[in-house]
Amino acid sequence: MNHTKPEPELTLYVKAGQSGKCFGACPFCQQIHMILALKEQDYDGKLFEVVIIDPGRPPAEFRKHANRLPVLKHGDEVLTENEEIVSYIDQNFPEPSLAYTDMRAHTVCLDVFSKFAHYIKQVSDSPDHLISELWRVSDHMVDSGNRFLCGDKLTHLDCLMLPKLQHIRVAALAFKNFLIPSTMTGLWRYLKNAYQEEVFQITMCSDQEIVYHWSCKHETPELSEEKKRLYSLDGEPEFSTSLPEAFKE
Repeated sequence: MNHTKPEPELTLYVKAGQSGKCFGACPFCQQIHMILALKEQDYDGKLFEVVIIDPGRPPAEFRKHANRLPVLKHGDEVLTENEEIVSYIDQNFPEPSLAYTDMRAHTVCLDVFSKFAHYIKQVSDSPDHLISELWRVSDHMVDSGNRFLCGDKLTHLDCLMLPKLQHIRVAALAFKNFLIPSTMTGLWRYLKNAYQEEVFQITMCSDQEIVYHWSCKHETPELSEEKKRLYSLDGEPEFSTSLPEAFKE
């Protein structure tokens, strides 16, 4: 009897961390990884494999595919644009559907990451614009009563936003001593629900990788010596999933 397992249909190439053995800090790589992990739940067999790639030292067999990450390979088909990758996955592997129709949820998420980038890169000295956008997300979650942005199941919008929110949580604290206010009850409840989802847990990169990613950008402030030690890549990987006291029950 042949017990050979069938090869995965898809190969997802994602950014490697500094050790070359873990996930690097790329929210767009995590987005596609989450989508595939959700799709695999309804798939008979192993849908995909993940290959981590060091962008600075890509293997020869990868260089012929693309020079950016993430990359999705399906037979002879190679896709390098995120929107194309998402569309291709949905067309070829439609179940479970991750589509959403909640346009309010879509709208409140539009400017969150750009306001974070302006703040951490010191385009804006004040966190006020970022706080305003985070409140919009939090208020939406309170008003909707949903577990996630568009209902009680993860959708494409969650796969897009959750990796970005994790970057905001970790990097804003590291570089700006900014904590997401505990009064944002809707946002923290959303994060609490996300941290309980296996597809989010298994696709996350470490805090250290997130901090390293942003420290490589010349616009970000210099970390203190204490912070450099705290987020050293030499230590054990840390993953910020703790919650304010009110959300721990």
